[in-house]
Amino acid sequence: MQILDRLSSRTGDRTQQHNSEVALVCLQNPQLLAEIAAGLKLADAEVVGDCAEVMCKVAEQQPNLMTPYAESLFALLKHNKTRVRWETMHTIGLIAHTIPTIMAQELANLAQIFRTDSSVIVRDWVIGAYGDYATVSAQAAVAVFPLLEEALPLWEEKQAGRVLLALVQVQKSAPQLRDECRAIAARYVEHGRAVVKQSARTLLRAIESR
Repeated sequence: MQILDRLSSRTGDRTQQHNSEVALVCLQNPQLLAEIAAGLKLADAEVVGDCAEVMCKVAEQQPNLMTPYAESLFALLKHNKTRVRWETMHTIGLIAHTIPTIMAQELANLAQIFRTDSSVIVRDWVIGAYGDYATVSAQAAVAVFPLLEEALPLWEEKQAGRVLLALVQVQKSAPQLRDECRAIAARYVEHGRAVVKQSARTLLRAIESR
């Protein structure tokens, strides 16, 4: 049986079970990922979504295995199916540190996606990608800092907690930005949402512990 035929949509499975099983097979046989990547280009949106989900599950365990397919993933960020976009963006968020050159080229694109995509999950993982990329170098951290600043108030601050946690990575890689990060955290330590408040305090603790 071809690996694509074992995907959830091909087997009539309405759960993630078959996709999880395919991901395990791919982790054991990484050469099969080329077939999964080919599935990203099919017209069947359900199969494309399944392939993106498999890649995400693989990236959770071994992000480096996804590095060769980064460009194919970025190409899917304009897909009209929300599930495809969120599985794809989740994967990119997990592998951003392995693709610094591509990330540097795609930052403006990701910022535009954050501004316009209605999916909370897509936006969450744009921020996740910024934070993961910031771990690469001071230069990367400096590059994402203004994008994180811009993201804070957007979408009624729905991603503010995630932005503050991404800034933990920024200040770690780029100590010259600690004062700016401290000032941002101070604005959110008494936020009305507990998760944002906790993230702000986490950022402050990270800064003060250095």
